[in-house]
Amino acid sequence: MKKFDVKRMFIPGMYLVAVLAVIGCVILTAVSINKYLTEQDDFDYTVNGLIDDESVPVQGEENNGQVENNDNETNGTEENQNNENTIIRPYNSENVTVGRYFYDFEDDAKSQEHAIIYYENTYMQNSGVDYISETVFDVVSVLSGKVVSVEEDDILGNIIKVEHENKIISVYQGVDKVAVKEGDTVTQGQVIATSGNSSINSNYTTSLHFEVYYNGTLMDPENFYTLNLDELKED
Repeated sequence: MKKFDVKRMFIPGMYLVAVLAVIGCVILTAVSINKYLTEQDDFDYTVNGLIDDESVPVQGEENNGQVENNDNETNGTEENQNNENTIIRPYNSENVTVGRYFYDFEDDAKSQEHAIIYYENTYMQNSGVDYISETVFDVVSVLSGKVVSVEEDDILGNIIKVEHENKIISVYQGVDKVAVKEGDTVTQGQVIATSGNSSINSNYTTSLHFEVYYNGTLMDPENFYTLNLDELKED
């Protein structure tokens, strides 16, 4: 029997080990890339599909600044003329600005960036508009209607829901000094609370999270103010 030469096989063996190591690195790299791409797919799904009937917009530490003003944004009281044919804004202070916009799936990426909230490792879309100020401001009813609920939530703060004609419901979230109760009838422009705070809006000095539903569907409040009520009555 031919004697096995260990020294002679040492160098080829080292080459074999090196080749196997390279192959292993390639496999690990491929797995890592695939995992990354999978996580990106999950991210897209989370951002675009998270809002449902039980979801609420949240705000984390990354969302602690005021975003740039939109061309459609109007501050002040010019629009808050109590005309039942128009819809007013839910505040009457000139110092109020938008802290975070409504997430619109049809907006460009830059606009959507100002409507996405990152909170506790979760990406979520803002289902309303967050109005902010450095000083407390009055919160007013955007239309005449009936208060259907007044609730207090540990995370979201005080929530007032008002039902109006034409299948419109307005929601005022995170408010303070609530001045109405369930069953009350309110008029357009009536002060129903003041701006406040909540666990998810703690990074703002004082704020109002405002949502609006038309015919059961969430809509962008900034577009809501431009609705023609006469046309809605014809639907």
